[in-house]
Amino acid sequence: MTSMKWIVLGISGATCSGKTSLVNRLQTELKNSVVIHQDHYFLPVDDPRHTKIPELNHMNWEIITSVDMDKMRSDVLKLLETSSDGNNSTETNDVKVLILDGFLLFQCKLISNLCDKKYFLTLTKEQCWERRKDRCYDPPDVPGYFEKVVWPEYLKQKNELLKDKDLYKHITFVDGSKSKEEVFQMVFADIKKLLS
Repeated sequence: MTSMKWIVLGISGATCSGKTSLVNRLQTELKNSVVIHQDHYFLPVDDPRHTKIPELNHMNWEIITSVDMDKMRSDVLKLLETSSDGNNSTETNDVKVLILDGFLLFQCKLISNLCDKKYFLTLTKEQCWERRKDRCYDPPDVPGYFEKVVWPEYLKQKNELLKDKDLYKHITFVDGSKSKEEVFQMVFADIKKLLS
């Protein structure tokens, strides 16, 4: 536990696996909850720190260096240091919940270590492509980006989690192909145990 006043939940996993839907539902159900989305920390398109994929003439948005993790870490720590007199709390003994949402959340050791509960939503390649191909991104995916970058990076990240024995035993893997309601009910029941 980070402190008596905060419980931190980490929601990570494959692109289009239902992370944001789950996070939004959890925020609705959990009073005194705050959400921080890793997606809000993407570097600007013209940032020189990006890794370019020459054969696609496109940036690699699927790696941790495409995100300003220093800023995200700083914002998370700042929030956790706030007292319970903040806007979201009505009584000083209320437990507050910080929900962290991000496709590469557990690649950041500091953030991963802060999480009292870690969830990782999985999909098969076919399911992932079915959902991803109709999504609009800014900048938009270029032809071949899913095959060459999105899916291989996801597999690489998942394999790193599986190899890290200590981290792996603290992650609850969730089948993201299940209905949004099923996923929510499973995760919410687990979180309620933590809050009781």
